[in-house]
Amino acid sequence: MRTIVKSLLFACALLLVAAGTCDAAAPTTARPRVVIAVDGIEQPRNLPALLAERLGYFRDSGVTVTLVDAPADPSPAKLMADGRADGAIAYFHHTFMSQTEDGDVTRAVATLGLAPGERLMVASRLRGRVHSVADLKGMKIITGGANSGKTTATTWAFLHAGLNGRDYVSMPLVPREAAAKELADGTADAIMAHEPDASVYESTGAAFQLLDLRTPEGTTAALGTVYPSTALYFPASFIDAHPAEVRALASALLRALAFIENHDAVAIVAALPPKAGGADRQSFIRQIAADRKMFGGDGRTDPAAAAGELRAMTALNPTYARVRIGDTWSNDFLPRSIAR
Repeated sequence: MRTIVKSLLFACALLLVAAGTCDAAAPTTARPRVVIAVDGIEQPRNLPALLAERLGYFRDSGVTVTLVDAPADPSPAKLMADGRADGAIAYFHHTFMSQTEDGDVTRAVATLGLAPGERLMVASRLRGRVHSVADLKGMKIITGGANSGKTTATTWAFLHAGLNGRDYVSMPLVPREAAAKELADGTADAIMAHEPDASVYESTGAAFQLLDLRTPEGTTAALGTVYPSTALYFPASFIDAHPAEVRALASALLRALAFIENHDAVAIVAALPPKAGGADRQSFIRQIAADRKMFGGDGRTDPAAAAGELRAMTALNPTYARVRIGDTWSNDFLPRSIAR
């Protein structure tokens, strides 16, 4: 009997070896792949995405991530609509645009930026006249398109000052030299500007700072809350089908936030691709030193801030009144805390 049992066990062992399952771990599963469209992949506003890729945080999360640059056309919305991208990294208010313009529900699962990273600069010729946002009533401000972050921030500042979105004239963006000329000759009275442009206007005497929206603290003082800017968002259908991947990617980006918080601009730039920022490395380091302050927090979306941003968008375009704000964000995919 013992000989028969041994023979049966040996035969079973041979079968298991042939099947590749004898005394070995189960076959490894291919890493899931996710394509993310980024609204200007090398822009400082998307610093967490680029760092997460360069530092291997996406890889460590167990997901193979491809970042696709989508600064204009095709937009992140188009890439998600036709299946070329699974999700996006752009300013949070794109989730409003998804609902109203495309009829799709997209949801931010990690808010990375708490400020728009801008400064409201006023023409130097108005220094004795403009002391607050209220003093800008009826004036011409260079902000760009109706849905731009600059326009949203400007409108929000006007609402916080007790004015409305129609109390200023929005003007299109122009190159820096042309903007300085418009500020000087009265074609424009103020400009909402990123760095390094804002500092150039200041150092050359073209304009002075009225609001500093580069930090969460300055933004809260000017707007009443933080400003949800750069965010990771996905269509609701993708989130429902791939919750593990969504959670992994959100955690990877939070690691990038911690890196930004714990390292200075020199270390951050050293971690980026050599071509990032162009040939003038020192200028790029100064820009990152200023723009890194827009990031922070634990990835969670502040409901009051999300509602405030929607009010600012609706003030210029009543179509956004249809947006279901509760569908535009979720904090359910974030860890309780992140290592700093």
